[in-house]
Amino acid sequence: MVTTPLGDLAVRVSGFGPAKVVLWPSIFTDGHIYDGLVSRLAAEATFFLIDGPGHGLSRGVSREFTMAEAASAWLAVMDSFGLSRAVVGGVSWGALAAAEVALTAPGRVERLILMNTPMDVSGAHPKFRDRMIAFGARWMVRGKMFRDGVAGSFFDPGTLVSNTAYSQAFHGMLAASDPVALSAAVRSVILHGEPLRSRLARISVQTLLIAGKEDALYPLEGQASAALLLQDGRFEPVAGRHISPVEAPDEVAASLRAFLSNDKPA
Repeated sequence: MVTTPLGDLAVRVSGFGPAKVVLWPSIFTDGHIYDGLVSRLAAEATFFLIDGPGHGLSRGVSREFTMAEAASAWLAVMDSFGLSRAVVGGVSWGALAAAEVALTAPGRVERLILMNTPMDVSGAHPKFRDRMIAFGARWMVRGKMFRDGVAGSFFDPGTLVSNTAYSQAFHGMLAASDPVALSAAVRSVILHGEPLRSRLARISVQTLLIAGKEDALYPLEGQASAALLLQDGRFEPVAGRHISPVEAPDEVAASLRAFLSNDKPA
């Protein structure tokens, strides 16, 4: 547990390789979405896997917060492990938080990994779908019907059937969550977020942008156009929907391996 401005956050350290990689998950998930990457890249990187506030083993806070506060929490995690610089990244919410670190503290970021990123989420104009998700996070998250709905948006139908270990972790974590803290985090991301797309050109570090080819939440075309705005970006579409490290671990691991070694894609 690491004390941060957003409460005590659980951080799991896995792998033993020389690269230092700090990852934050999507809403409705925890650091276990990265287990497949760790098993494939353990000799090449040491992973610091954060459970976001209100998710997994991180109790979180009952209030809403900004991505700037999430970035401060992220830096507190790095400080606690003596990481002056690291590769930072995440999926969806994690990508937004990682991008905020790169924007506000670029000297702490060696490289940036953005996966399945909500480029245009805006608190000024929240969508009806997002309002319903936020409502469900507060009042319905412990019910299997709501969890199945989230799973249907996040994963190809066969993913959780074939990956029973992660399916149990996904449902178990949400069923045991504190709805107040979890929904505060969800609202912070989808109802009060600041669009990232207009700020991408300010990101100065090397950036890998990964997108799911069948991600209906944030379609491939929008991700591809966003990648063109980066100063030093690499775009990698992979199979699956919204949680690429779970949906396509081999493809994501191969992309990360090349990115960490600075190899160009074939």
